[in-house]
Amino acid sequence: MEKDLVSIVILNYNGKEFLENCINSIKLETEKKYEIIVVDNASPDNSGRENSIKFPDCKFILNNENVGVPEGLNIGIRNSKGEFIILMNNDVTVTENWLDGFFEAYKKFGIALYQPKFLKMKNPEILDGTGDMINLFGFGFARAKGQIDKMAYQEIEEVSYASGTCMFLPRKIIDEIGYFDEKLFAYHEELDFGWRARLCGYKSFYVPKSVIHHFGSAGWGWTGQKFYFLERNRWHVILKNYSFKTISKLLPSLIILEILMIGFFAKKGILKKKLSSYGSIIRSWGKIRRDRKKIQKMRRISDDEIMKNFCCNMYIPPESEEEGHMENFNKVLIKLSKMSGFYKKVRIVE
Repeated sequence: MEKDLVSIVILNYNGKEFLENCINSIKLETEKKYEIIVVDNASPDNSGRENSIKFPDCKFILNNENVGVPEGLNIGIRNSKGEFIILMNNDVTVTENWLDGFFEAYKKFGIALYQPKFLKMKNPEILDGTGDMINLFGFGFARAKGQIDKMAYQEIEEVSYASGTCMFLPRKIIDEIGYFDEKLFAYHEELDFGWRARLCGYKSFYVPKSVIHHFGSAGWGWTGQKFYFLERNRWHVILKNYSFKTISKLLPSLIILEILMIGFFAKKGILKKKLSSYGSIIRSWGKIRRDRKKIQKMRRISDDEIMKNFCCNMYIPPESEEEGHMENFNKVLIKLSKMSGFYKKVRIVE
């Protein structure tokens, strides 16, 4: 480990449109000692190889296959040397003094996970997130996404977890809690990581002084494949990180929610994806049990304490195509939260 060095790990997949701008913005706006490590997940557009020629001073790791988000991040972390690590998507650009906010927050709050304020790259007057939150039933969402930036979120705040779009952390956290769960492949990997970090006593903070512009790549969009990973991984995280006591209290509400989710998947014509997620959980049960045993052994913080930064509902972005359905879904989530007995322990997000 090299003291005071910041290792910036950029995960790339088909980043022809973004990666060069991302790296150039870091070079232009970063004054502290840093290294850039780009992990390319076998991009079909050849953006990893092309940019490795353009930026010979950066370390490029060109994977032979798409190993997924968490394993890609882990490869970058293992090949980094810095005392501090920043994990970053390829579709972001940084702004002036972006690192200063992180280090000021670090000096105040110490070893923790930190995320910046995200603005839409296409329209910087629109927020793309002011801290990521966890719903009581394992759903993750970005607070204030899609709102006009009226400077309402101008203070450092504790949140449920730091977004993987751009996350700052001291290496010490990795050394203690381990790496990202590679079984997840895509989605919820940073939610799981932040939850595990909190169980071990490390909080997550939103840092408004650090500002990042985020394009927001389409990825799978709202496809069956995306829903499959979201639902499968949500259950992975719940089963690993909650205590048995909490799971037993949540179980009746979780069962009702699952019935509703099955109906939702059937209506969308992707019921097979939901059923496949159950199959994956069953096949992975041995690993989940081993991970759970390890996580619960490291636990320092109770579920009641952690839930103070969980939510009983979810934030609905103004541009969401499912806005009307989500309003009804939120009503259901609140009722189920009350039914579980945890309603008064969690927050309500506006």
